[in-house]
Amino acid sequence: MSYCASRFRTIRRPTLEVKVGGVGVGGRNPIRLQSMTTSDTQDIAATVRQSIALAEVGCEIVRITAPNVAAAKCLRDIRAQFSAAGFASVPLVADIHFLPSAAMEAVEHVEKVRINPGNYADKKKFAVREYSDAAYDEELARLHETFSPLVKRCMELGRSMRIGTNHGSLSDRLMNRYGDTPLGMVESALEFLRIARSHSYNQIILSMKSSNPKVMIQAYRLLVERMDREDMHYPLHLGVTEAGDGEDGRIKSAIGIGSLLLDGLGDTIRVSL
Repeated sequence: MSYCASRFRTIRRPTLEVKVGGVGVGGRNPIRLQSMTTSDTQDIAATVRQSIALAEVGCEIVRITAPNVAAAKCLRDIRAQFSAAGFASVPLVADIHFLPSAAMEAVEHVEKVRINPGNYADKKKFAVREYSDAAYDEELARLHETFSPLVKRCMELGRSMRIGTNHGSLSDRLMNRYGDTPLGMVESALEFLRIARSHSYNQIILSMKSSNPKVMIQAYRLLVERMDREDMHYPLHLGVTEAGDGEDGRIKSAIGIGSLLLDGLGDTIRVSL
């Protein structure tokens, strides 16, 4: 569904507001700008320096990778030092990929946690087999058990979350049923959204990233269509993941992000070079 009222005026898709610390995303808020540090998170001084540098040039939300529990524990001191430097109002986001244990540590220290539904609870064994409906349902039950503790802790601490699907990291289960497709990306996110809704948790932002702008655009549009069917109104984080270096990366990001903004979609953006 497009939210363009005419070819000359874009109407932004209405969403609920998600609070990332004190920064509102979606709702009546402006489109938020965010970026990510590139330092080793366990090098606390370097990560704080990069966070400060980003905030000083207008970055409203700073994302920091937390690939393991040791890195996630460092977020406590990073948050404290970043605040002490005068940036208490700039929220930090922990980027989690594989380890629920890292997410459970990170949520204690930062305002938002990003998880990748393709690898948060599912393992990629590249096994070629068909899932029966019963086996698929068993996997969904296991997913519910694995993901629910993070949802509940986010609710207790007032944290927000991004369910960030990546085209290149869909689970075997989804690959077997939907293939390496935008539909598979959307279904991956919807599974996690339904679990969060079962706990009445709605402080969630969605993303559908791919290094291919065509796939990325199609996935976001399909996600919005599917969310509309289920009366979901979550904000969207836009980005072309690993877009490339220099001019190529900027062009790909402009095509992907710009096309969706013209549709009226998108509440926060990040350019990944």
